[in-house]
Amino acid sequence: MNPYAELADFLLAHIKPETVLSFRATEEQHDHFYELLEKEKSGSATAEEIDLIDKFMQVEHIMRLAKAKARQYVHQ
Repeated sequence: MNPYAELADFLLAHIKPETVLSFRATEEQHDHFYELLEKEKSGSATAEEIDLIDKFMQVEHIMRLAKAKARQYVHQ
């Protein structure tokens, strides 16, 4: 099993599926992420900022997996 799926399963074992489904990044986080992407596109992002983009993307991937699994639990 991959570590992302394992983390998604762990989240669902400890958090209600409805709570997982309602999770959203804050507007501030969303704006910051898109600012970083613009910096990356323009070639002005630092190594630290590129690392942060990668971390945002990993969290997004985990949450998409968790939400997909949560939907299955809710619809059962």
